[in-house]
Amino acid sequence: MVELGRFSVLLALALSALGTAMGLKGALSRREEEVRGAEGAVKAAALSLTVAALALWYAFLTRDFSVEYVAEYSSRTLSIFYTLGAFWAGQPGSLLLWAWVLSLYGVGVIWQNRARNRELMAWVTPVLSGVLFFFILLLAFPSDPFKRLPFTPPDGQGLNPLLQNYGQWIHPITMYMGYVGFTVPFAFCVAALVTGNLGDTWVRTVRKWTLWAWIFLTVGIIFGGRWAYVELGWGGYWGWDPVENASLLPWLTGTAYLHSVMIQEKRGMLKVWNVVLAVATFALSLFGTFLTRSGVISSVHAFAQSSVGTYLILGTILAVLLGGGLIAWRLPELRQAGTLDSAISRESSFLLNNLLFVAIAFAVFWGTVFPLVAEAVRGVKVSVGPPFFEAVVAPLGLAVVALIGFCPLLAWRKASLRNLRRNFLLPISVGAAAAGVLSLLTKGRHPGVILTLATSAFVLATVAAEFWRGTKARRRLRQEPIVTSLARLFSRNPRRYGGYVIHVGVVVLVAAVTLHRAFATDARASLKVGDSYRVGRYSLTLASVEQKETPAKFYTQAVLEVKDASGKPLGKVRTEKAFYANQEQPTTEVGIKSTPLEDLYVILESADPAQGVAALRFLVNPAVFWVWVGAFVILAGGILVAWPSGRKAEEVRGEKERVEVAA
Repeated sequence: MVELGRFSVLLALALSALGTAMGLKGALSRREEEVRGAEGAVKAAALSLTVAALALWYAFLTRDFSVEYVAEYSSRTLSIFYTLGAFWAGQPGSLLLWAWVLSLYGVGVIWQNRARNRELMAWVTPVLSGVLFFFILLLAFPSDPFKRLPFTPPDGQGLNPLLQNYGQWIHPITMYMGYVGFTVPFAFCVAALVTGNLGDTWVRTVRKWTLWAWIFLTVGIIFGGRWAYVELGWGGYWGWDPVENASLLPWLTGTAYLHSVMIQEKRGMLKVWNVVLAVATFALSLFGTFLTRSGVISSVHAFAQSSVGTYLILGTILAVLLGGGLIAWRLPELRQAGTLDSAISRESSFLLNNLLFVAIAFAVFWGTVFPLVAEAVRGVKVSVGPPFFEAVVAPLGLAVVALIGFCPLLAWRKASLRNLRRNFLLPISVGAAAAGVLSLLTKGRHPGVILTLATSAFVLATVAAEFWRGTKARRRLRQEPIVTSLARLFSRNPRRYGGYVIHVGVVVLVAAVTLHRAFATDARASLKVGDSYRVGRYSLTLASVEQKETPAKFYTQAVLEVKDASGKPLGKVRTEKAFYANQEQPTTEVGIKSTPLEDLYVILESADPAQGVAALRFLVNPAVFWVWVGAFVILAGGILVAWPSGRKAEEVRGEKERVEVAA
């Protein structure tokens, strides 16, 4: 099976090269049969990569430790669940997953456009096939998952303990599906620029593909944060780590793209902006992969140093040059005929929103690469930490949140004074009232928190007003029950009302993060068994400190009894420090007691079981529960937006009813 897997990778490499060459020839000669042949090569490459993936899984399941990759990332004691997940635990397997997912995306695009967009597909196919060839080339030579060892060890090294979490089955897969998914809008963008079909056809074709890529990347970022929170033992979910930043960059530009294409669809504007964002999002996906795999940065998320990084940065540069050159060539045709009619309009708010997203992306990008540039140019190591990112991103992010509320209330083209007065009176009143109440409660001591929460209240009021207006209009028109009218807002216009749900999730998440950052409690104490310590509203008593052993690890566990301020028992928390012999790596398992109000987070820093002593760190993290709630609301809204609209079916049904009444 190992030989079959290796052969399948090489066959996929040849097929992707054939698809690229045949596709370019068909596009230039405008011969449909050659374009169809290139599409067939992409499908065959997808089949070959599927065989390669199954072969690698088979090697893991049969514990074939003669394969270097299997020996490095699995062992005989590893459960089947994590053995299967070890497929993408290292660089070679993750590249195979990347190429496999990309080939399946290619098959999906070809099937969707089998009878339409044929002029665009003549160029989309070789672009997709060319990107696929690039990644299979990395897979076939610098990073071969089927490489044999000169001998067969009796057991493997096992999976990194930090990866033995359910997130191993969610975070990496969804991250790759997000990164890879942005190849589709890039391919259509290149095709539109080459052919001169610069209308909104390509934009409409890739909208759902881009949206699902954005959803998958959002899931990946969320579960990455959750994984870090429960596994790394530092008490947070986002630390502005370079690899975290790399995942955020295409998310920011992808979000800007999803907003700006609406202006092109409705007004034929922002064409230059859209092609730039499509190219930038794809290039930033490659750049993020480079940061993860090059070894140029030190991160718990990054793979070891590898020659793959050189190829990836060259691929990123090539993508920028290709996209930038085509945009420069077509620039006169891309300039929109229309202009902004007013600075106070929905179009203007969309444009400002996008400028803010790009400004945030630039700040994050510069803060991430500046240490690399400084070291390369001056030979000195510098670090850019969370204070820089938070100081720059926080005000820009708050401005984005405010625009979330303003944008839906503004009219297209030009907002009249009457429109502004009618739409903004209630939401601004709600925001002002929230600011007043919060100022009284906090005595004005936290202006940043007050401003953020008041802005959040304003946005929630605007969303509620939009739902009320839409439901009221449907009830008046169709005499439906209120629940039915509300549900059919989503089925008739999921893009609009699903977007409002996303906005609610963003507001909840931002408010929760603000509260957590402002009011978190952090304390340390060294306790003997029987000693108590008070942190926040909790009283914690060290019940036991024990050293234990399993076949996989040695660990020291501390158990604490938790009571509230009145002495009511709230249960126990367990925290441990473990050492895995195979990996020669210590890990920390944190104890978390979570409620909607706050999380009690306990970390064992060191212990002496013989003396019954443990050094502990205690954190009380307010509102973290609502960080996850906000994140899942965002995902729910994204799925609603991506859901097929029932608008056409409803229009047909309504037309039938009118005909029957007339008859």
